[in-house]
Order: sequence, then structure tokens, then C-alpha cells
Amino acid sequence: MELLPPSISNLRLLSLLGNILAVQATPEDTAKLRLAFVDREFSWQRLADFAEAQGMIFPLIWSLSKRGLLLPVPAKHRAQAHVDHPTAVLRSAYAHYLERRRKQREQLLAIISTLNAAGITPLLLKGARYLIDPKQAWREARDMRDLDILVREDDGQKALAALIRAGYRSEPDFFPVDQHFPLLMLSGFPSAVELHTEALAYAARKILPTEAVWRHAIRGPADHGEFYILSDEWHLLLGVLHHQVSDRGHARRLLALKGLWEFAALGEELPSPGWHAIAQHMAAQGQLDVLASFIAQAHRLFGLACPAEVAISSEARAHAKSTFTRASLPYSLRRGLFLADQLRFGFSRETMAVRYGSPEQAMSLSSLARHLAFLARYHRGRILGRITGRSDRLS
Repeated sequence: MELLPPSISNLRLLSLLGNILAVQATPEDTAKLRLAFVDREFSWQRLADFAEAQGMIFPLIWSLSKRGLLLPVPAKHRAQAHVDHPTAVLRSAYAHYLERRRKQREQLLAIISTLNAAGITPLLLKGARYLIDPKQAWREARDMRDLDILVREDDGQKALAALIRAGYRSEPDFFPVDQHFPLLMLSGFPSAVELHTEALAYAARKILPTEAVWRHAIRGPADHGEFYILSDEWHLLLGVLHHQVSDRGHARRLLALKGLWEFAALGEELPSPGWHAIAQHMAAQGQLDVLASFIAQAHRLFGLACPAEVAISSEARAHAKSTFTRASLPYSLRRGLFLADQLRFGFSRETMAVRYGSPEQAMSLSSLARHLAFLARYHRGRILGRITGRSDRLS
């Protein structure tokens, strides 16, 4: 999510969304929600708009349905229900989402087959894992824009060639990144493919190297071809590092609701040894507060029980609190802070060196000028939208 979510001006809606998506909901909690829905100030439209803006519309619909909170559609209105009744509108949106998800799964299975035919066994990252290894029902609601697939570095070019032979085409002008090839697209299928040779961007690889990711890989279900997934605890940690370090959510104090909900839902299922393993790893890297702050945020919003295996320091609690505070600041102020950090980080010698595969000492004013010229070409016609945030879309 290398984008800035909208500011949260309505804290009641944020709290309501958190209660709907709570990971430890009781029947009493559900009864309280039913009362909230008949309050004269409640609006289904405002709730749906808020969830959509924060990238949370499908988890919202899934949870409302699972907890029996969707209103029944009156028989006399069923003929027009698809256009004017909130339950029918939400169910229709979710049905379209499930159809897209079905096509994504079909696409992913074909990719696995293509890579297997080339002698490559991929590792499914992030949301792609849930298309084939769903386990718990909540994972169905974890939507995704791209399919993230990791292959070993030595297999990178071979995997790319195999997908190109299968009809995939890449963007002609691609923003240079250090962990995956240019986005690959196939006509008739919904998702772009990010073919990774590194599991995380370079800043997060300092905490969890790609070699360690492969060490924690386990075989996926054999009836879908040959592929790997991560065990739940390492999949959870990879998500934290993606949001909080690769995308600088921790440094920028970004309240990433989509990633936070997935973390809370998966964390609720995680047994003690899993928490212990990742807590030890983060502590050894001097990064335990990154994990602890995310736990504190998930506890506050979605009711995740704080695991005894992770010590949550006063600094981590303060960071979590300030993350919620910053999410409510005026958008113009948040945008300015966001852009300042983007420029500072994006044009640092270390980032430029990794991006262009050159030694840090080789980075110069001419290197910066080359990158600025690339950005001008890449964002042509969209520069103002990028600066103001009008072109931001959550992935």
C-alpha cells in the first residue's frame, strides 16, 4: 500500500467497522450492533462508503453476512431490491467480487501449471496463498489486486520466459523496483502478476531475508500442482513487514486497515509457538516494536487478544496510539508528511543504489536527474494527481 488512505474524520464509523469485523465477537456484541443499526443517525450508505474508501468493503460484507446482520429484503420490494435495498446491493457487489476471485483462482492455477512445466516450484505470497489454501472462511474476503509469486533467483528469467510464452505481456515503461519483474498481464484475466525473486523490498529484507522465507516454506495442497506457501506465523510476519517496513507504514504511522484486519484474523488463529517464533525473530533483529505496535493497533480496533509471547513496550503502545491520531488529521497535512517521507526515502543514496543496481558511492546528481526524468515520463499526465493524492487507490 504505497499510497495514502483517506483521513478518518468519523471515529464512530471507524469504531463501528472495527466492531463488525471483531475477531472475538460474542452474541452480545452482535445484539449491540443490531441496536446500532436502528439508530436514527446510522446510515448504510455512509458505512459502505467508508469501508470502500478504506479498502474494506468485502470484509465488511462478509462479516455482516456471517454474523446475520444484513437486513431481510421485504418481499414487496424484491423486484427493485437490486437498486434500492442495502442488503441486495451489498450481496450483488459481493457476488461480483466472488466471480472475480474465481477467475483469479483459475489464473493462478494456470500460472502454477505453466511454471511447473518449466521445472519451477513457486511460493505463493500474500493474498495469492488464500486463493488455493483458504482454510478459515474469513480468508475468502481478503481481496487482492495483483498475484504475488516468488521464484528462486536462479529461476527468475526462466519463469519470466515461461509466462511470456503463455501470453503474458509486461508494462512497456515500468517503475524500477528491487524485488520483482515488471507487472505481467494476460488478456481476459483480472489480475496483474508480480513475479518476485525477492519476497520483500530491500528495507524489509534486512529483517527477513528471502533465504529465510524459503526456509519457512511448506508444500501446498498436492492436488493443485507443485507450489509452496508459508506457515501461518511466517505468512503473518511477512504481511507485517510488507505493510510496516517495505511500504513504511510504521515510519509514516499509516493506519492500514486492510492489512491490520488480515493480521488480526490470522493472529487470532495463531497458536503460542507461532507467536513465540516470530517474536524471537523480531527481537533478535531489534524490531520487536514494529510487531508490537501492529498488535496494539489490532487489539484496539478488531479486538485481537494481545499474545503473551510478545512484550508490548510503552514505546510500541505510544506508536500505535499516534498512528490512530495521525489517521484523523486533515488530509492536506497527512499528505505533506507522506510526500516528504517519500522524497526523503525514495531519493536516498541507499534506495537509489538498490533501485538501479549500483554502488552507493556511484550515486550522484546525474543519477537523481536521471530518476527525475524517468518519473516525469512514468507519471506523465498524472503528476498533479500523484501529488494531491487524487489518483491514489488502495491495493
